[in-house]
Amino acid sequence: MTTVTSGSATVAGKAAPPRRLRAPLGWSAAFALAWLLPLVTHLIHADVLLPVLVVAGLASLQRGTAGWFDRVVVSLAQLFPALCVAGLLFSVWPWHLHPVAVGGFALTVLVLLSLLTGRRPARPRRWRTRDWVLAVGFGGATALALEPFVLRDLGGRLGVLIPGEDMSRHFLLFDMIGQVDGYAFLHPQESLRYAPDVLAEGIRNYPQGTHFSFAVLDRFIRSSDTAAADGTVAMDVMVWLCVAAFVFLVLAVLWSARRVAGAGANPVRLLATIGLIAAWLFFGDPVSVLTRGYPNELVGLALAALLTALVARPLASFGEQLATMALLLVGVSFSYHLFLPYSAVMVGIWAWRERLWRRPVAWLAAVLIAAPVVLTPLLNAKAASGYQLTLPGTAQVADRTATLVLIVLALLSLAWRGGLRAPGNQRAALGILVAGAMSATLAAYQLITIGRTIYYFEKTLHLVIIVGLVGLGGLVRLLPRRTMPAFAVVLPLVVALIVAGGRWHNQFASNGLRLAAALERGSPDGARDAILMTRMYPDGGGMMNVDFMSSPYRNWYASLYASVMQRNYRHAQVWYLWQDPLSKPKTLETLEAMVQDSPVPIRFFIFDPEASFLVLDPEHPVRASAQPGVTRSAYGDPRAKSNIDAVEYLAAKYPDKVKIVRAVPPNR
Repeated sequence: MTTVTSGSATVAGKAAPPRRLRAPLGWSAAFALAWLLPLVTHLIHADVLLPVLVVAGLASLQRGTAGWFDRVVVSLAQLFPALCVAGLLFSVWPWHLHPVAVGGFALTVLVLLSLLTGRRPARPRRWRTRDWVLAVGFGGATALALEPFVLRDLGGRLGVLIPGEDMSRHFLLFDMIGQVDGYAFLHPQESLRYAPDVLAEGIRNYPQGTHFSFAVLDRFIRSSDTAAADGTVAMDVMVWLCVAAFVFLVLAVLWSARRVAGAGANPVRLLATIGLIAAWLFFGDPVSVLTRGYPNELVGLALAALLTALVARPLASFGEQLATMALLLVGVSFSYHLFLPYSAVMVGIWAWRERLWRRPVAWLAAVLIAAPVVLTPLLNAKAASGYQLTLPGTAQVADRTATLVLIVLALLSLAWRGGLRAPGNQRAALGILVAGAMSATLAAYQLITIGRTIYYFEKTLHLVIIVGLVGLGGLVRLLPRRTMPAFAVVLPLVVALIVAGGRWHNQFASNGLRLAAALERGSPDGARDAILMTRMYPDGGGMMNVDFMSSPYRNWYASLYASVMQRNYRHAQVWYLWQDPLSKPKTLETLEAMVQDSPVPIRFFIFDPEASFLVLDPEHPVRASAQPGVTRSAYGDPRAKSNIDAVEYLAAKYPDKVKIVRAVPPNR
C-alpha cells in the first residue's frame, strides 16, 4: 500500500487520478450543472427557485463580509445592476427572457467567477446577536407592509396603489418589456403598438431597469417562457413585485443603518435604533412611495441607502468594494437617475479617500461602467421636456417637521462626543449634507422658476429621509445601555410617527397607520371595475373601453387601468386626460366630439342610473352632489343627461361607433 505523494495518491494499491486531471472534470461538471438545474426547474415548473439559488450562490462567494445578512444584502446590491447590464444581451439574443437561458447564464457566470477568483462556496459564519436584532426589525416592518396586501383580493391590492395613477404607466412599461422580450428602447417598432405616438418615445426611453428586472422575475415566478397573456395576471404579479421592492428598501435601510452603527454596537441600543428606523419607514413618508405606485423610486432609494453605508464603512475586500460601488452607480442610473448626482458625489468621496487614481484597476472599472451609467440618462434626455424638473405629479407632500427632526437627530448622533473623528461617521454625515444640498438646490430652482416647490422636490426629500435614516444608525451612541431607558427614549418618536403625519405633522393618523388600519384603501372599486372590464374583453375587443358605471374618480381609474391591462393604452391616453375629474367640466357636446374623433369604436360600460358627471355650462358648473342626500355617483348637473342617457343618445346617433355594455360591478 502506497502513501500520498505530491502529485497523486493510491488507494488499496490503485493509483488515484492526478489532482490536475480531477479539477477540469469538476469544473466541467459545474458548468454542466449550471444549465441542467434551470432545465429541470423549468420542466417541473419550479423556476422560482432559480433566483434564490443565484442569490445564495453569489452570497457564498462573498469574502468582504461575514454574516448572513451582510452577504445576502451585498449580493442583492450587485445582482440588480448586473441584471440591468445583462438585459442588454438578453434583449437581443435568440432566447430573450426564457428562464432556462437567463438562469443558465446567471449560474454559469457564478461558476466562472468562482473559477477566476479561486474562491469556493462557503457558508457565512453563524448568526450573531446583531443579526437577530436586524431580523426582528426587518420581520416586523415586512409584516406591516404585507398585511394590507395579503388580506385583500387583487382589486383591493391594486386599489391601494392606483390613486397615484403613475402605476398604470409603470405597469405598461413592465408589460411592454415582457411582450417584446427585452428593453423597450431596443425594440422601438414593436413598442409602438402599446402607447400613443405622442408618448411612445418618452415611455420606451424611461429608466427601466426596475421594470426589466420585474419582467425577468415574472417569467421565473410563473415558470413561463412568454409574458402573461392575461393582463390581470400580469397586474397581480406587478403589484406583488412592487411590495417586494418596498421590502427590499426596508432591508437595505435597516442593514445600512446597522453598518453605520458599527460592529460593536450594544444589542439593546441597536434594537431600539433599528425599531425606530423600521417604524419611520412604514409610518413615515417612505411608505407613500409604495402607495403612490413608484416601484423604480423604491429600488433607487434602496440602492442609494446601500451606497451610503458602503461609502461610510467599505467592505473588507477592496475588489468587492470597487465592484459594488461601480455596480451601484449603474443600478441607480437604470432605476432612478434623479439620485445619480448624489450617488456620483458619494462614490467620489470614497474614491478620493482611497486615492483610486493611483490604481489601474479603478480606471478599468470606470471605463467599463461609463457607457451603462450614461445610457439611461441620455436616452431619457431625448424624450424629456426642458422643464422636466418643474412638472407636476402625484407624490404626497413629505412631512416637513419629521424630516427636520430626522436630519438634526441623525447629524447629532453621528457627531456626539467627538463621533466625527471616526471616518465612517464623517462620510455618513457628508451623505446627509450632500442629499440635503441637492434637495435645497432643486427647491431654489423651482421657487425661482415657478414660485413653489413641486413633485421632484418631494422625491429629493425622500432621498434625504432615506440617507438620514441610514445616518440614524449612529443613534446607538446616544441611547442608554439599559433596555427600559433606551426604549423610553425612542418610544415617543415612534408614537409621534404613528399618530400624526401631513405636511407639517398636522394630520391625524400617519400614512402607514391609515394603510394598516384600512382607513386608506385607495380605490378598490375602480380597480375591480378595471378587472371586470379586462376579464370581459381581455384584448379590448378592438374598441376603447370606457367606464361610466359609477362616480367620476372610480370611472377614471377603471378606464385607465383597464386600458393598460387590455394592452389598449394607445387609444386610451386621450380618454385618460378627458375623464380626469380635475380637468375642465364636461358637456354632452365634448363627449360627442370625443366619440367622433376616436379612431376606434367606443364601448361604454354603464350600471348606476344615478351616475352622472356632465354639466350644461362648464364655466359655471352646477353639481348635484352639492345637494344633501345625493349619492357620490350623481356628480353632474341634474339638468344634464345622466351617464346612461348620454351613452344611449350616442349609441342611437352613432350605431357603428358606440356600443353599450350593461355590466354589474363586482361589489354589487
